[in-house]
Amino acid sequence: MQSFTRILLTLALTLTLASVLHSAEKPNMVVVLVDDHAFEAISAYGTYLKEFAKTPAIDRLAKEGMRFDSFACNNSICSPSRASILTGQFSHKNGVLGLNGGINESSPQYPVALQKSGYQTWLVGKWHLKNLPQGYDKHMTVKGQGKYFDPTFYGSEGTWKRKGYSTDVYTDIAIDWLENRDRDRPFLLSLQFKAPHHDYGHAERYNDLLDGVTIPEPPTLYEDVQSSDSNLKRDFLKYSKFHMLHAVGKGGTYYDRHVNDKAPDEMWEHDRHNDKDKIRVAYQHQLHKYIRCIAGNNDNLKRVLDYLDAEGLTDGTVVIYTSDQGYWLGQHGFYDKRLILESSMRMPFLIRYPTLIKPGTVNAELCMNVDIAPTLLDLAGVEIPGAMQGQSMVPMLKGEPAPVDWRKSQFYNYWSGPEHYGIRDARYTYLKLKDHPAELFDRSIDPNQLDNVAANAEYNQIITKLERQLRKQIAAVDIQQEQLPGNQQKRSKLE
Repeated sequence: MQSFTRILLTLALTLTLASVLHSAEKPNMVVVLVDDHAFEAISAYGTYLKEFAKTPAIDRLAKEGMRFDSFACNNSICSPSRASILTGQFSHKNGVLGLNGGINESSPQYPVALQKSGYQTWLVGKWHLKNLPQGYDKHMTVKGQGKYFDPTFYGSEGTWKRKGYSTDVYTDIAIDWLENRDRDRPFLLSLQFKAPHHDYGHAERYNDLLDGVTIPEPPTLYEDVQSSDSNLKRDFLKYSKFHMLHAVGKGGTYYDRHVNDKAPDEMWEHDRHNDKDKIRVAYQHQLHKYIRCIAGNNDNLKRVLDYLDAEGLTDGTVVIYTSDQGYWLGQHGFYDKRLILESSMRMPFLIRYPTLIKPGTVNAELCMNVDIAPTLLDLAGVEIPGAMQGQSMVPMLKGEPAPVDWRKSQFYNYWSGPEHYGIRDARYTYLKLKDHPAELFDRSIDPNQLDNVAANAEYNQIITKLERQLRKQIAAVDIQQEQLPGNQQKRSKLE
């Protein structure tokens, strides 16, 4: 009898251990992908905005997990970056060069692989791709950008019209799905906020946040871009309207678009005949709305984290908070994104997985959005498709050094004007621009990227090395010369 009891106990322990191992191999995953959230506006990054853009729930992921300080996108615009996150491929491979593009049918997508491996998978929020979502048991998304208030959803569950602020509504749906999940299977929840995309719509409860408070300015807010030695910056004024005050292109500048806004987001009193004063109040207007908008992201992430805590799911769940790209918050007088320069190309990436990641760690390696898909598959114990071009970050999440073959520079393309491509390494940003000479920024002595030093003879050898590295990257990502921005006959839609 005792022998039989021991057998039963052994069997029970074996099954329990197998269950634990299975759970460890198949963690739950919550991927919160937001739109245009600059890393500077997350207090965990410790920037000049840390006392103003306070994000305690997002910061919790950094405190309990890993913060990435040199994470970048390969094409700083919504649809292409989202496609790269899904496929682990650069834009020229997955087919999404500009806005509203569709992913190639041959491209892998990590939700498809997770679904096939047994995950229950859900997507709610902004999608912004031409294709219908693949690999999701349930998907309810909004058309294009969607609306900040009273969103209409389309997808696997039909058509839903919901009242309320979009970030709140998206999270309501996500938590409802979590509550009704199959508790015997791992899950992937893709929660994708519209916020804080321009024009930074926020819930009424944040109307008084930072009311009357002067927010610190970036050092380059008043840069004379029109006289810059960077053709990239000057051309940006021609192709777009994304400057606080000056633009040659179509549409109004930030000031023109918002000078007549009403309370609670009215523009401050100012001298309408003084350009510097107009830039000053345009910036303050932008930041007040932007910070009120991201407060909703933070508070709704807190709802998700609190739910995981209450359900005992925290240790076994990978939680990611990231943006589709960076965002100008007045740097160089710009707002929006699109360029290879720092605040546009760099994006926030924070990940928590207590089972694997040491709390409070910081990673400075040159990671990219194409690395997200292979990393998630690796964490789930799912084979990474050979067509994915990114690399798994799992060794670094474990606290190990970066693999010896880890990239030494990040490759960038932008097809929508000004068309340019280049690389960013630990020190330099080197770029090629259609119809203009190459440009070089030395971020070690010029972190604000004010001076293009490509014409400085002291950098000749550096340029030779960077040109060689650029050619290596072009070969590594398998892009043909005729595919590079500026070499194509047809330009993708800008907006």
